[in-house]
Amino acid sequence: MRSRSRNDDEKLQRRNSILKAARKIILSKGYEKTTMDDIARAAQLSRGLLYVYFKDKDDIQMGLSVIAGETLFQRMQQALATTGTGIEAINALGEAYYQFYLQDHDHFQCLCMRMGMVNPKPANQENPTSTLLEMMAVEDKLMALMSSAVEQGLEDGTIDPDKVESPLQTAMFLRGSLHGVIMLQDSAGSSLFDRTALDREELIRYAMRIASDELRAKPRRSTMPE
Repeated sequence: MRSRSRNDDEKLQRRNSILKAARKIILSKGYEKTTMDDIARAAQLSRGLLYVYFKDKDDIQMGLSVIAGETLFQRMQQALATTGTGIEAINALGEAYYQFYLQDHDHFQCLCMRMGMVNPKPANQENPTSTLLEMMAVEDKLMALMSSAVEQGLEDGTIDPDKVESPLQTAMFLRGSLHGVIMLQDSAGSSLFDRTALDREELIRYAMRIASDELRAKPRRSTMPE
């Protein structure tokens, strides 16, 4: 495997600079209203040079998702370092996702674009770009991390096996349900919270508690006669 050259480093730096400029303008104008010309101007590049680094606007958006996904993955890994059991890991991953939403909202929004919330167009998996392959790899390792927490809980007895048909299915449900509640209470979402006494943060924490309690293995009652 060859070592990275100075030219490689310069290309990576330029690519990251494009993505940084693109993230700022896409989050400001919206994905649909942003053009490649807008991104080229923001990155201080010619339109032609922009296409050297990215196939199209969707390729750029996937690049933003890769960075966002890696950021979330690092947060989740750090959260797992403080846990001991599978159910603790599930709780820590949920908290990490919520803090990602609160503390790194720009990256959270970029990730939403690939989760059906602001999905620009289906990715071409028959002829994938390197960016698409990177994005799929990040998605896979995020779900693998969550699935491993479920598997750990099944092994250490803190998660009820009757509630899990497949660790991946359970992990997908946990992520999807928490994401849905977060988006429901987001300031850009339902106005119901502005008309009622519902507390946004308490709803999210309630959702996490419900999911955790549903999966948690219950103490077995003794069947031995007294």
